[in-house]
Amino acid sequence: MKTKNREDRSLGEKPLSSVYLHFRFKFLTITTIAFLLYVILGGSSEFSEFAQSPQFQMVGPFLIITLILYFIFRKFPIKCPNCDKIVAIKKDWLCPDCGKKQGKGRCLMDKCLHCKQILATSFCEHCAEEFKL
Repeated sequence: MKTKNREDRSLGEKPLSSVYLHFRFKFLTITTIAFLLYVILGGSSEFSEFAQSPQFQMVGPFLIITLILYFIFRKFPIKCPNCDKIVAIKKDWLCPDCGKKQGKGRCLMDKCLHCKQILATSFCEHCAEEFKL
């Protein structure tokens, strides 16, 4: 099925629509790393001076906000780009790489239990169209 979809797309079909689910997590990760680099590189030469700097004092609240945003985005519903209906984030999905079901409801952002691959596409349960995560 995977090769058939690639062949169909290469014959001139339009590419799959995306809901940018992976982008949300990549953006959050890049923002966190950039902020932590700012804190580390913006610090003073002495640790006592660094501990009193505003950069160091912002680390705790920033990490708390980042964790809260991670859990919000993880549970945040997504809409199918084809029919605009809400798609379940947690379901028993079939891994396209190893062909095995997960056996229980798992988040679409989780890795496969069997082959540890991340899901790149999913299907809408309303219109049965495939879309990119």
